[in-house]
Amino acid sequence: MAQPSQAETSEDFNDLNLFFYGDLDSGNGNISTLQPTSDSDTQSDCPQEANRLSWPGQDRQWTSVGSWIVDLETPGSFASGEHMFTIWANSTQGTVEDVQFRISVTIGGGTADAQATSQSKTITDSAEEATQFEISFDLTNESFNQDPNDNDQLEVEIEYSGGDPGQNPVTGGQSTEQIVILTSSIEHPASISEVTVNHFYADFPIISIEDSAERVAVSVMVWSAFGTSDIDSNEWTLGVVGASSGNQGYMADFNMKSMQNGSYKASFYWYYNDAQAISDTYSFYIQAKDIQNNHWKVFSDQEIYLVIHGYEIDNVISPGNIQINNQTGISKVKAGNSFTIDITVSAEGDPLVAYNPIPVTVIWISGSNEIVLYETAVFATPGASASTSFRYTFDTNGEYLIKVVIDRNNVVIESNENNNVAEFILVVAEPEKEDFVQSLIDEVTEGGTVTLLVFVSVSSIVLAGYFATRGKEEQDFDWEEDDDF
Repeated sequence: MAQPSQAETSEDFNDLNLFFYGDLDSGNGNISTLQPTSDSDTQSDCPQEANRLSWPGQDRQWTSVGSWIVDLETPGSFASGEHMFTIWANSTQGTVEDVQFRISVTIGGGTADAQATSQSKTITDSAEEATQFEISFDLTNESFNQDPNDNDQLEVEIEYSGGDPGQNPVTGGQSTEQIVILTSSIEHPASISEVTVNHFYADFPIISIEDSAERVAVSVMVWSAFGTSDIDSNEWTLGVVGASSGNQGYMADFNMKSMQNGSYKASFYWYYNDAQAISDTYSFYIQAKDIQNNHWKVFSDQEIYLVIHGYEIDNVISPGNIQINNQTGISKVKAGNSFTIDITVSAEGDPLVAYNPIPVTVIWISGSNEIVLYETAVFATPGASASTSFRYTFDTNGEYLIKVVIDRNNVVIESNENNNVAEFILVVAEPEKEDFVQSLIDEVTEGGTVTLLVFVSVSSIVLAGYFATRGKEEQDFDWEEDDDF
């Protein structure tokens, strides 16, 4: 598969008709969601050696006519259910009695996931119309391409067996009757009908706020398991949903589309002020349409924090808002011992702003590298503050430059962008030898209340044993009269 690993799969299941194309005499045919538009049939010869039953046993002889194969280009699954395979056949020479066809359906390789046989029918070259065969088969929730390295296929193999009486090949000769199967035409559209499948996939490489234009730019790439021919490129919808405001019917304006690497890429602009959107956390979904008029909705995992009145907001962090192990101004810890960083962020600005997300990032500056130790988001309206904390451990002593940055990616446009960083030097000292108490505290903190109770119980037992021994020793101070001094 050529899709990025972070792309999202549609949760929709829809019914599709799969059509079969290609002359199997020349190799494998292919499978498509495109309905045939040609008036001409494609003919594939059935092996003549299978026209007759075996001799002398008079058993059916099954011989492969060929396979139709399609590379599945996305993750997805076929739902459980009964499906119908339909094909037509006729005779170009002679008559064959009790003709049957058998199909094997394989999804993702290995053994067949379904196998079924048609009813028996006699085919003759005097018939004015081709003979229709229907084969019912069951699938049980067959998934495909669940691993990024998978390159799964859907394969349908068809076998042929005639029912003419078997003859001694020495005296009876070889059968000369010729049965052919017909596909790929309007009159004979060989197909599997109403396969319930989930197979649309999308990636959102760009979700970006363009403040100067008061809009959000979104770029989406859409794949179908059956290729770009399965996608209706004339219909695109990008919807917007708020975390607190819900689905208000916001729709982005379509900009342009192009075909790229087996996918369609579409771009949109959402003008949030024109939509009269409120400050909220927003996510996006693409709704695409396939050529059989099914709609597929795929949601992005990425969200944006959108503050409509961002210029009236000022988020503030300072060294005085940072505590190490619940103490301000203390920036010394011991190597190997965990410590807590508590961070308080305040907000100033227009009190009418009821929604103000503040992304918080803690970074360790190591040479020219920035190593993110912790990321989260807190929420504070103007005049209020919000706190977050986390625990960390440095195993090696030394001096560490730590930065606490709010709104690292400039999601919110603020009236003052110069008070978004607080930094300090954290001194990590060598651990004290036999620092049993600190080790115990760390283990209890990490292990929880149950661990604390266990340690207390064990300590109590040890102390009880100690005092019991002391009690026995004190009895030796009761002197008797005949003791020598």
